[in-house]
Amino acid sequence: MENIKFKPVILGIDVGAYSIARTFYEFYKVKSIIVGKYTYWMTSYSHITEPMIVSNMTEEKLIDFLKDLSSKNSDYKLLLFGCSEDYVDIIIRNKKILDKYYVIPTVDLNTLNKVVQKEHFYEICEKVGIKYPKTIILNENNYQKTKIEFDYPIVAKASNKAIYQRVNFEGKMKVFIIKSYEELVNTLKKAFDSGYNDDFVIQEYISGPDSNMRVLTCFADQKSNVLFSSVGKVLLEEKGPDVTGNYSAIINTEDEKIVEAAKKFIKETKYKGYANFDIKYNDNNGDFYFFEVNVRLGRSNYYMGANHINYLAPVVDSYIYNAPKKSYESKGKELYHIVPFYIIRKYVKDKELIKEARKLKKNNPLDYKKDFILKRKLYIYMALINHIRKFGKYYE
Repeated sequence: MENIKFKPVILGIDVGAYSIARTFYEFYKVKSIIVGKYTYWMTSYSHITEPMIVSNMTEEKLIDFLKDLSSKNSDYKLLLFGCSEDYVDIIIRNKKILDKYYVIPTVDLNTLNKVVQKEHFYEICEKVGIKYPKTIILNENNYQKTKIEFDYPIVAKASNKAIYQRVNFEGKMKVFIIKSYEELVNTLKKAFDSGYNDDFVIQEYISGPDSNMRVLTCFADQKSNVLFSSVGKVLLEEKGPDVTGNYSAIINTEDEKIVEAAKKFIKETKYKGYANFDIKYNDNNGDFYFFEVNVRLGRSNYYMGANHINYLAPVVDSYIYNAPKKSYESKGKELYHIVPFYIIRKYVKDKELIKEARKLKKNNPLDYKKDFILKRKLYIYMALINHIRKFGKYYE
């Protein structure tokens, strides 16, 4: 059975895509096909990937490309992953077509619409008893006349990430921390004028440092049973307009309370595949608040690889070999980081966390000894230096 030949096809070119490719290579010795609109050093200067470009990419061109790619790799079972919201959106909306060519370990369109739109996500949280921030939904028609009932600062973020990724405007951020009503109206006006035509989620700000954040990744089988879960304690988030909310340093931890909460969410929604939850601990009342779920492996997915854990085994066993285990090991501790340790030492406020991080094995997913290329090594070094520059400019 384990002689079945398979090949991952990964839509995306960032650190998340490379992390998936690295894990497949480490445990299965298979190279991943990396598909993007252009090449990028993280996934192109590599011995373990096969980078491919879809020039002037449109949804139609991408689907045609994937069909053609399947015919050229007919000896393999092809396992399809999307590493950003727009790619996941395309895959799921075209699932009936792509199912003929690819193994697609993710939810259907109905479930996607149920969990990705923030207002529906919070309705599910309410139903199953999961805490979430106080939230209102604004759109083009009501954003200038809706009273905000909670105190500033507040958080504003696009409800539809796939559409939001396609627009540009001055001051665009992945997540906005808004300090006044005037700032809120001005920010949303820019977003709507740029062509964004969906809802904005407005939330109370849950106070606390980056280290109050948790990332939780679960894998659910075809019957929505959770076979694997892994919790990460965030030390720092990345800094910069387009990366706020991305994690730059994580230590593995355990928290059965939030895992059990996620299992309720997954059962309620009949969820399948990987679910990546963003969660924050509230210093004021000692509760955890669920912010959102990503219908894919997160950008920082390699944090799960502590203690040489194969976090892709559940999907390979379930979808390729059709022989999943009842559960998978996720214990282990190391420091996942894409920033220099200097940054962690300087900006993490909890000194005990720094002491713990110092003792742990350190793992930058991009820096893989078996994938040594001098040009790649230079780019990794330049990326680390760039993080120092960005933290100096954007850290508050």
